[in-house]
Amino acid sequence: MKKGKIVKIISIGLLLLIPTAILAQSVDPNFNPNKLVDDKVFADTQTFGGAEGIQKFLVNKHSVLANTSPDFLVNLKEPEAALLKQGLEDPRPNLGRLRTAAELIWDASLQSGLNPQVIIVTLNKEQGLITSANDYPPDKLQKVLDRAMGFDCPDSTGCGDLFPGFYYQLFGNFDSTGNRYLGAAKSLMKSFNISGGRGPVTAGQLSRTGDTIVVDNTLGGYDNVAVQQSVNLSNNATAALYRYTPHVFNGNYNFWKFFQAWFKYPNGTLLKLGNGLDTYIIQNGLKALVPKFVAQARLLNLSHTIVVSPNEFDSYDTDKPLGPTDNTIVVIAGETKKYVFIDNLRHLASDLVIGQRKLDPAKVLSISAEEAAIFEAGNVLPPKDGTIIRGLTDKAVYKVESGKIKMYSAYTFAQNKIMPKQIVSVPDAEIITYTQNGFVAPKDGSLIKSSSDKAVYLVQSALKQPMLSEIFKNRGLRFKDVVTISADELTALPLGSFASPKDRTFFAVESKNGPLFMFKEGTMHSISPFVARQRGITPDYVFSNPVVNQWFVGIPIPPRDGTIVKGDSEMIYLVVNGQLRPLTYKAFLNRRLKAKQISVLSQIEVDAYAKGDIIEK
Repeated sequence: MKKGKIVKIISIGLLLLIPTAILAQSVDPNFNPNKLVDDKVFADTQTFGGAEGIQKFLVNKHSVLANTSPDFLVNLKEPEAALLKQGLEDPRPNLGRLRTAAELIWDASLQSGLNPQVIIVTLNKEQGLITSANDYPPDKLQKVLDRAMGFDCPDSTGCGDLFPGFYYQLFGNFDSTGNRYLGAAKSLMKSFNISGGRGPVTAGQLSRTGDTIVVDNTLGGYDNVAVQQSVNLSNNATAALYRYTPHVFNGNYNFWKFFQAWFKYPNGTLLKLGNGLDTYIIQNGLKALVPKFVAQARLLNLSHTIVVSPNEFDSYDTDKPLGPTDNTIVVIAGETKKYVFIDNLRHLASDLVIGQRKLDPAKVLSISAEEAAIFEAGNVLPPKDGTIIRGLTDKAVYKVESGKIKMYSAYTFAQNKIMPKQIVSVPDAEIITYTQNGFVAPKDGSLIKSSSDKAVYLVQSALKQPMLSEIFKNRGLRFKDVVTISADELTALPLGSFASPKDRTFFAVESKNGPLFMFKEGTMHSISPFVARQRGITPDYVFSNPVVNQWFVGIPIPPRDGTIVKGDSEMIYLVVNGQLRPLTYKAFLNRRLKAKQISVLSQIEVDAYAKGDIIEK
């Protein structure tokens, strides 16, 4: 699909659905309508570090957008069509699953260059989706999700129909004629990035950064608000925000109010109360306690700590305490055990593991039991994946896989030809601290069964695939190659789909006269009766529906190259290199083709084949 030409950017008004107080409130004296946010902050896309940081913020705020259930994600209306998402410059058009609200916010930020904090504040300013939507009934919740950013919702006319969903509000859409329209995130950044900035149209003129404009206000909710107000667009971010919402009250004042409450201090700012001993650090709108040993380990300058009032301090939700950087080694005073910090968790770690991670055991911080208790204990750190270990007295041998240990059976130990020099001996007491996860899987292609069951399985990608007798014969396998293993080992191996036949196997489903397929490269390809007759294909095997339903389905086998086909429409195709290529009337005549050469197929069959470019000559 070619990208649609960007023919216009929609100027946005504001529909405030956040309930205003019954009694008028005083305007914060620190509010400056001429500068809503710094330019550097407006364009800082790394404030949360990723979708995980956004999700943590949403969870801490008890936002309805923190919901990650499949039923809720459907309500965000992310389209299935990858081509549509590619046209909208979605950074992950082929993910193959629905994204969470946090993921969509993060991806829209990356796509547009807009700070995700600005997106989050706008979601709350417009529809209360961070603080007010949890109690909405389903129909109202869907309505506010569909207008999440208030985009294409001018005060004068109400909302349009081009951006009907959380996804489209962020990323934009195409109209029925293929014209592309920017979404809220990129529209804001377009105004921001235009040379000289771009504000709203006032008195028929496009305003720029540095201009003083007069805007209308929405009355109600705040004391002493004028019907109209002069604003100086002091920077590009302020100009962009007034273009998006062309009044101070309540729109841009609410934007500033939420932004100040959540993101006034940049990430890394150190705060404390005037009479307090503890220091906190701001990370993505949350405050986290900084223990003294962590400040030492992270080389934080506590002399730069800002003293704040109790009200301001309490306005930030509290996150888990800040731990030292990953791979910091600590010991608790009075103990000899070593711990390694990973992702803010302290993990018990042996000298073997510390050595494998190439950490310096001499660089150990001593902490008190009280400091240690601040942090949650994680699992015991295992050796790196691929390490083979054995206890000093227990002779069972294990392999570390995905942070867990799996036991070798006699069969897999011999199959992998493990040599004594590959095995690392560790104390039995250390081995029992690791999470055990079954047995090492036999190598791919192994044929296995248990002594208590006649069923034969093929091992593929650490899965056991049931082997049908027909497929056993089809693959030319031999019973003497089937190895008997213990019932426990077989049970521990996860079950996969039925073992598949060899490449270029022709088979029918349920009966010789059932639907016909060819199996090739892990995929089954349907063969229509027309193609079967044309190519002289008949089934060599018959498999049941429960078996074939577990295999991937690919594009149908096309007619032979040179075949001319059509469906119910007037379009005529020539098969070239397995693709149906549409023929123009001129091409049909130039090639001296005749109507009697055309094979008429059902439109469903024609639609199923791969298509190529139009043949014009």
